[in-house]
Amino acid sequence: MNTRARTKSAALLVFALLAVGSLWLLASCQRRNGGAEGAGKAPLQPVGGLQVGVANTPDPPHSGDNALIIIVRDAAGKAVRGAAVDAVVSMPAMGAMPYMESRGKVKEVKPGVYRAEYGLAMNGEWDVNVRVRPKGGAAVEAAYRLSTSTPGLAFAGGTPSAGRDKAVEGMPGMSGMSGMSGMPATGSSQEQAGPGAGMESAPGTITIDAARRQEIGIRTAPVQIRNLSATVRAVGRVAYDETRQAEVTLKFSGFVRDLRVDFTGRPVHAGEVLFTAYSPELWSAQKEYIEALWVAGDSSVVVPGPPETELALAARRRLELWDITPGEIQQIAREGKPREALPIVAPVGGVVTEKNIARGSAFTAGQVLYKIAPLDPAWVLASVYQVDLPLLRVGMAASLTNPYLDERSRHGRVSFISPALQAETRTGQVRVEVPNPRGDLKPGMFVNVELEVALGKRLAVPESAVLPTGERRVVFVDVGNGRLAPREVQLGARAGDYFEVLSGLKPGEVVVTSGNFLVAAESKLKSAAQKW
Repeated sequence: MNTRARTKSAALLVFALLAVGSLWLLASCQRRNGGAEGAGKAPLQPVGGLQVGVANTPDPPHSGDNALIIIVRDAAGKAVRGAAVDAVVSMPAMGAMPYMESRGKVKEVKPGVYRAEYGLAMNGEWDVNVRVRPKGGAAVEAAYRLSTSTPGLAFAGGTPSAGRDKAVEGMPGMSGMSGMSGMPATGSSQEQAGPGAGMESAPGTITIDAARRQEIGIRTAPVQIRNLSATVRAVGRVAYDETRQAEVTLKFSGFVRDLRVDFTGRPVHAGEVLFTAYSPELWSAQKEYIEALWVAGDSSVVVPGPPETELALAARRRLELWDITPGEIQQIAREGKPREALPIVAPVGGVVTEKNIARGSAFTAGQVLYKIAPLDPAWVLASVYQVDLPLLRVGMAASLTNPYLDERSRHGRVSFISPALQAETRTGQVRVEVPNPRGDLKPGMFVNVELEVALGKRLAVPESAVLPTGERRVVFVDVGNGRLAPREVQLGARAGDYFEVLSGLKPGEVVVTSGNFLVAAESKLKSAAQKW
């Protein structure tokens, strides 16, 4: 029994040693393999003067960490060692989703086999762009499509082989197009053109013949210098002219006797009596003035005409400083007795915007009794977006329309541009002064404001030619021989159906204005660049 147990234990020990040795041998093979486990799944494609194959591990890829296995061979099938390899996996911007990319960390794991580790932020379809520059040779580029739901990578295009220019296949309605990744073919017209041919070989350049352009609706237009003008539109609110508003205050205390203007909103004209006031202080001042006018030895009635004494002049000046009108002072002198209630008149014409007294109420010196504001002219306070503010100037003409009234537009001028933005709306306040003789522009009313800005002669590109790609703006330029090349441009102000061109285009160049989304899709598919 003991001998049988020992034999069984020895057999188990031998089996365990064999298992451990197998695992060690497998790990050693994997280390020698250098992480090139996907190399056998990468079909080779002719790219320039090389053969390039790309496979993904795991296959299919998933969100998170992944790796590309890149095989590089020369035309004779020999492994290309020590090449500079770059790999970028990207997804274009779509709607509110921004452009995303992941740059692979590349290392050579075997002769002619390179591993690029990268990460995917989300599942979906991604563009894979691989650039290989062998030692002492020209760089080549290849483009692939990668999907987290489909095994393998789809070859989309790359640097053409010597003497070849593949036609586009597999895209409905796009036969007659050919893609170029940016490396000129040997013996091509680009090579012979010299330094001026760089744009024709830009990444993403495609070729579409004239017949196919007509079939798919591609239209072009030249870039020209035009006399541009921009229209800035905003919503404005009617307000009182603050510079012509007035407050009615008195420099003495007293009581309201007869109230003539007795409600807010009542129109008044300059010099109209607002109310009459009784004041003991005013009574005493009138009495002093009358006594100063008495002529010794004359009757009790003041005789108008004789020169006023120094005392009378001082008493008269006191009444004037209390805003008693010269006419009232003359009447006091003629009557020879103080007036119990003096009229208080409106200093300006307009409408009463505030009333703080009633019949019989007391008032104090400096108390605001009325506020009066004119209706003509009126202010229109327009809220203008900050992008349009640099176009505006004080003194420029403005037209206004009331969206609720069927009337012709009014005209005014910009009188002030606020130096600060409103924090809530991020807009700047622009004040337009408008004649309002009929008073039908009422404070608080909303109107539409249009400001015409003359930009002068500027280089302009049609709005329909511009494709927004995240933070960049791209147009497709017809560079001749049926070729359409994407080009980034810097744009200025928008003027109707045109954009001002700051850089990227020259006068006379021809750009695609219709069908450019279809062209952009094919260019993105064929391009081996990271972006347009």
